[in-house]
Amino acid sequence: MLFLTRIVALLVAVTAFFGCRATHAQNGPVRVASGVQYESMGRWDVDKLNQILSVDTPAFAGIAVAYTPARNAVRLYRVTYPSVIPEQGNRPTVASGLLAVPDTTGTAFPMVSYQHGTVYGKQEVPSFPDQSPETQLMIAQFAGQGYLVIGADYFGLGSSPESEGYMVKGSHQQATYDMVLASRAVLDDLKLSASKLFLSGWSQGGFVTLAMLEKLEGIGMPVTAAATASAPADVFVALNGFLNFPRKIDASWVGTLFILSAFSFETYYGIPGLARSVLNDAYCETSRKAYAREPIDPASIPTDLRRLVRANYFDPHYFANSAYGRLVAETQAYRWVLRTPVRTFYGETDEAIRTELGQLPMTYQLALGNDRVKAVSTGPTTHRGTFAKAVPQWKDWFDTE
Repeated sequence: MLFLTRIVALLVAVTAFFGCRATHAQNGPVRVASGVQYESMGRWDVDKLNQILSVDTPAFAGIAVAYTPARNAVRLYRVTYPSVIPEQGNRPTVASGLLAVPDTTGTAFPMVSYQHGTVYGKQEVPSFPDQSPETQLMIAQFAGQGYLVIGADYFGLGSSPESEGYMVKGSHQQATYDMVLASRAVLDDLKLSASKLFLSGWSQGGFVTLAMLEKLEGIGMPVTAAATASAPADVFVALNGFLNFPRKIDASWVGTLFILSAFSFETYYGIPGLARSVLNDAYCETSRKAYAREPIDPASIPTDLRRLVRANYFDPHYFANSAYGRLVAETQAYRWVLRTPVRTFYGETDEAIRTELGQLPMTYQLALGNDRVKAVSTGPTTHRGTFAKAVPQWKDWFDTE
């Protein structure tokens, strides 16, 4: 009888030990190394993940894509971590992001760092996945098949107290790098680890992915492979095209790119009046409110760039030599000798990214004699459609690396 009692006690102890990994962080934030903390956002079961793949994503992207069904549920955590703003003398700040963990057996999983696209709501980001359809797809397609998924919210978004740093390269690099470190600290606390690191991102997040890769290669952090969709790898090329060589299919929302970048550059690079020098007076205050995520009527921002942007900027020479244009010209993420295998996916009818811009990183690297970058067409797809079709191809490729 005593022997039986000891066996039962041992089983209870073992159950408690292994059960703690699944329930840890359920009762409020848990603080781990170097000021990092995390809190549970619950668990998405297989049915929810497969609904994202079969119903929600097609509704978001406007295109039907065959995704591999989820095999396991996923546990979601919001991570808050310390970082610094490089453009402001490494001023300390706090950032947030997502960690999605497969709810399955095993202790080591491959990790995908996903960099999100341009958003209009402060919480339409990875750490608020219910508000982020693109993040939902990544969780369902990757975490639902045994990958860890992480995603930084970028400075100014999610739980960050900062103003948004839209296309501010150094800050994007810092936020994403520190998110990798923070997620590893959380995984240590959960008694888990990442076996490989992959990078991926869509739209703005495609640029951020390449910028992040540049930083990680520079410090010697191994990356197994990186993939993008609709990436504006050279922002000067993208904005010049909208100003001086508009297409009939150009998106009605491209003015937002000028608004967010002008105010972000003014704020992060410390150039008072920069946004007002770019935007016509009639729309400066409404644009400032849009940047600050204050309530506005979206119809109050013109879709015609010639109404929104000052006339001087339609002169390529003026644009190139302006304070704004010089900062834009520095906002590129492909002009170094890449060591990591990269695939850049582009859509042939993408309303935001021209085919040639989607191919630009490959073209540049080939001009060096470097064949590590491959541009891949998703066919006649829109901006969202390109993302929707690229994700399962990212997964197929990462599975083989």
